[in-house]
Amino acid sequence: NDSYIGTYCNISSDVCTVAQPCENGGTCFPNDTLLDGHYCECLTGYKGYNCENNEQACTESKCWHNGTCVPINATIASMNGLNFKCECIEGYDGTYCELGIDLCENITCENRGICQTVAMQWKCSCLDSAYYYGDLCQFKTNKLKIREILSSSFAFIAIGVISVTCGFVVVMDVLKYVFHIDPVECERDNYRKRREAQRRARRPIKPNQTKIALRFQYVS
Repeated sequence: NDSYIGTYCNISSDVCTVAQPCENGGTCFPNDTLLDGHYCECLTGYKGYNCENNEQACTESKCWHNGTCVPINATIASMNGLNFKCECIEGYDGTYCELGIDLCENITCENRGICQTVAMQWKCSCLDSAYYYGDLCQFKTNKLKIREILSSSFAFIAIGVISVTCGFVVVMDVLKYVFHIDPVECERDNYRKRREAQRRARRPIKPNQTKIALRFQYVS
């Protein structure tokens, strides 16, 4: 009889007797029409093909920070000592979703921006908000662009003025010391004459002094 096995043909060969697949006190019923040859009738609070999921594991809130409790297979539960697992929302990790994840760990804000965690999302706070904006503070505002253009313009003007002045001085020195031509000699002499005339004009005019004759008489 194929229904029994063993030395004395005293052991039932159905999968329920041999494998005992139903967990958590579930009752196994042989059924050759099913793929695994059986089905399990689970006790209250357990579900799954082999009654492996303990739904009572999540009757109380065990996950922190709005994590979702999910019953797990009894075999896995026996390995880690827990009959549930927590599916954490973004920003948290750990067995109970108790660990906060630093969302700014791999974020680099530009232009002195500071990364902050706001509403479970990272955000770059731009310190110079009048000059920079964007997710990473990477964009320049129109105010900063205009300021940079004006600064560059003034710099070019200053460089041009300095270059012209230096060129003029070099040309004057070449004319004076190489070709012995002093283009400003006449002007310099005229300037000295005008200064001398102005100094003479400012000198006070002394009035004619009255001459007084004194006669001394000796008395003996």
